[in-house]
Amino acid sequence: MRKRSSWAIVKAVVFALVLRELLTRLSMRRMGAFWLIVEPTLYVVVMLVERTWIRNLQIDIGGMNYAMFLITGLVPYMLFRQIAFTGMAAIDANRNLFAYRQIQPLDCIVARAIVECLVRLPVYVMLLLAMGFWFGYDVGIAYPLKWFGVLCLGILFSLALAIIFAIWAETMPNIRIVLAAVFMAITFLSDSIFPVSKLPFEIQRWLAWNPFLQLNVQLRQAISPAYPQLPGVGFDFVIFVTLALLLIGLGLYRARRDNLVSA
Repeated sequence: MRKRSSWAIVKAVVFALVLRELLTRLSMRRMGAFWLIVEPTLYVVVMLVERTWIRNLQIDIGGMNYAMFLITGLVPYMLFRQIAFTGMAAIDANRNLFAYRQIQPLDCIVARAIVECLVRLPVYVMLLLAMGFWFGYDVGIAYPLKWFGVLCLGILFSLALAIIFAIWAETMPNIRIVLAAVFMAITFLSDSIFPVSKLPFEIQRWLAWNPFLQLNVQLRQAISPAYPQLPGVGFDFVIFVTLALLLIGLGLYRARRDNLVSA
């Protein structure tokens, strides 16, 4: 029997882990499939009610009304955030599988990132189609390749964070609480809920150091070219940060791989 290559083994392991995660996530017992659709929809509806009915605000940002602004920024941000957070918990959730020599902690983190993409990207598309079909919004994407490239960059950036967070959480379990609080603040500073273009120029320059803000702005500019350009926003910064975090994360993983398996 021909011996399989290391790459073939990794692909088989990740595929099996993805199927396992999908079955768990979409199980009827936990109403997984239902909640995946309802969660982002509730976020959008609550913010729309708060902004347009309670405050009576009709915000238009670069040719987008507030409903499209939320869907095109908040839903992708939720994907990026979930990749980082579910990846952080991947090692603990799959620890019993490390008895099998072929399964490594990194495989579990990558599998969870793939699962998040498989279950959340269709929801994103469904929400856009619903806004276009039922409510008559313009949901066309002006630059599809740019939009897809930014989305892939955001997924890779979030995966790098997930690797670092997973290793960090193994040595400091309580860091999960701190990171949850930090990400709650980041949500409001990432052009996801509140349009950063409405803030003073100097504040925009400081907030541009946030990679999530850069990703959101570029996603919206790929959809609507009239979306405001913020100072310091561009591909170079996010690419550099993503590559740096990937190198750091993989370096930490290599140094602590045996500890992660035996912990």
